[in-house]
Amino acid sequence: MRAVVVSHLYADPANRAKLRALAGLGVTVTALVPDRWTTSEGVSQSTGAGDDAGVQVTPIPVSGRATDPARLQWSGASLRRAINDFQPNLVHVEEEPWSQPAALGLRTARRLGVPGVLSTAESLPRSYTLGQRFRRERNLRLAAGVIGSNNLALALAIKRRPTVPHLSLPNLGVTPPALSPRVAHTGLSIGFVGRLVPERGLDLLFRSCVGLAGKWTLMVVGTGPSQEELEGLAQRLGIAARITWAGALPRAAVDQIWPQLDCVVLPSRTTQRWVMTVGRAAIHAMAHGVAVVGTDSGALRELVGNGGRIVPEEDVPALTAALQELYADRSLSERLGAAGRRRVMEEFSDAALAGKMLAFWRTLIPATA
Repeated sequence: MRAVVVSHLYADPANRAKLRALAGLGVTVTALVPDRWTTSEGVSQSTGAGDDAGVQVTPIPVSGRATDPARLQWSGASLRRAINDFQPNLVHVEEEPWSQPAALGLRTARRLGVPGVLSTAESLPRSYTLGQRFRRERNLRLAAGVIGSNNLALALAIKRRPTVPHLSLPNLGVTPPALSPRVAHTGLSIGFVGRLVPERGLDLLFRSCVGLAGKWTLMVVGTGPSQEELEGLAQRLGIAARITWAGALPRAAVDQIWPQLDCVVLPSRTTQRWVMTVGRAAIHAMAHGVAVVGTDSGALRELVGNGGRIVPEEDVPALTAALQELYADRSLSERLGAAGRRRVMEEFSDAALAGKMLAFWRTLIPATA
């Protein structure tokens, strides 16, 4: 099988493990990506062309801000030429249905007479410009298959075409590492990983911790506009001495923190404009064998499964009770962590995602491809 994948995600080599796994399964993969991208630290990078462990990476000229990759304008001539030259059996666009590259990729697939697959992560209804609405509806009609990064995103995408072949699958997985020895400590070691904004719900975690009986500590990884307000709240609640503010950390540094934790808490709250769509912190925590306690915001319930505890949004007493349960039964966090790690390996590892994606692709193209 020969497949073209169009996505800004794969400009970053760190995100290509799923594509490399597809190549390992015998797929000839070309990734069409923007010719520039921005790291999580805000550093601008040029995208290198060539082979990456079996994945052919082809940069496409783009215009617009690399810090807003979903709204980049791709060179239509370059993208069409790259797809035509490769002669794929299938074109998969991992961009939102309203986007310009989604339209370019699906139209080119149609001209070639091959299936076009569309991925979407948008999990809440939103307002579109007239052009975006037209493009979204047209692209969803053109798509031979649709993948949602979670069940909410999938339901929105196939609302008008419920019979189109579809699948719920995150765009990015993880490669579960070898487990590091747990760092010895007393009490309950709690972690929070995420941007410090109201929708991430760190204030709810603070209020929940106030009611905990016993010794506990909290490591906060992340920064954001709400930090000063949250630091003040911690002072007023009398828990500031138990909190370590680690700031924003690169992925390698966060990996060093997981063995220090008994659980990671993701107390997200849904708003009119935001819902937890991906839950990368949950997946990484589970991959490292760390139990997850989260709210039922967006994708968290379907991600966590038996790897943790899910409580209602905004329910401080329920969150306190979940943490108290982990404190009272010290082996529970180990059992949940082990279950979560198994779940990641089976459902959300790069190898698992590649296998599921390939199986879905095969339902859309002739068996001889």
